[in-house]
Amino acid sequence: MRKTKTASPSTQRQARRFASATLLCALALSACSPSIPQGAQWTDDPFRTDSSSSTQAGSTSAVAKHTKASGDQGIPRGSGTLRVAYAPGWQLPADYVSAFEAASGYTAEQSEYTPNASQNADVIFGVDSKQAAALGTLIPVGNDPVCAWADRSWFSANSKALPSSLKDLSSANFAPLTAIPSQDSEAGAAFAAKVSSVLGEDYEDWKENLNDAHSISSSAEEALGQWTATLADDRLSIISGATTAQGPHQRPILIWDARLAVAAASNTGTESRAEAIPGTCVDSTVSAAVPQSSSNSEAVRSFQAFLESQLGKNAAAYAGLAYNDGVPEDSQAAWFMKPAK
Repeated sequence: MRKTKTASPSTQRQARRFASATLLCALALSACSPSIPQGAQWTDDPFRTDSSSSTQAGSTSAVAKHTKASGDQGIPRGSGTLRVAYAPGWQLPADYVSAFEAASGYTAEQSEYTPNASQNADVIFGVDSKQAAALGTLIPVGNDPVCAWADRSWFSANSKALPSSLKDLSSANFAPLTAIPSQDSEAGAAFAAKVSSVLGEDYEDWKENLNDAHSISSSAEEALGQWTATLADDRLSIISGATTAQGPHQRPILIWDARLAVAAASNTGTESRAEAIPGTCVDSTVSAAVPQSSSNSEAVRSFQAFLESQLGKNAAAYAGLAYNDGVPEDSQAAWFMKPAK
């Protein structure tokens, strides 16, 4: 068994003093600011000694280690190139691609999908089921639930209790603390439908509270810029609009899909700054679409078999792309993307 390297006593004392000073500073500032700790990096780690990038969706040690094929799992093998167009924020991680290539023999070539434009692609990845059905043949990948995510560091620093339910969240007290994308967005529309079904006649009161607090953003980027947590630079690519999102970062509750929790995870990948508020999650199926213009049927058939196999589902879980029942408990999806009950 490999021994765990322990920090020296002097290093530990320094870390404790740093943590104490940080906490005192946060508590002192919390009285005058609604966004403490504003923009703090949850991925900071004083004991980190390696020089590699932090554990993230698609990390080499995770996907490659746990998704080695056991037999062919019914995945047809061939040769050539599968052209994958990915929706914004859905670029396939390198190790996920490697898992498919090793199992199928095909090479995946990626480009960003541009709606309403001519796209030379065999598969369009990372769209919801409604979009996929409109684009062509639908291939489900897994669940990426939309939830109300609380920045638990903010609530801890401000000595405030997290909302315990959707009804609790819908009270006027939490409206100024909530950022929600427009109902024109997938996440905003899915969450609004959930609230309407749960609250019934109180739904209009909830919307009025949000409008009074200016909580409904005109775009996903604007909503993300309102959230108190700042995502690590090496995880921005898995969140659509994260690279251009700007804002005051003053609201600790954000309506978003579950990959937000993956992007806000610690360096160890075992806990996230984002915590789903119970009863707020809405199932949302991530899909791939095969456009009618696709002419590479054999490569597509192999990719579809990969997505439907346990190997493909496990690869998506370790990469933090989607959750499916039966995926390993130590995967990104099992940790952060399983809907809270």
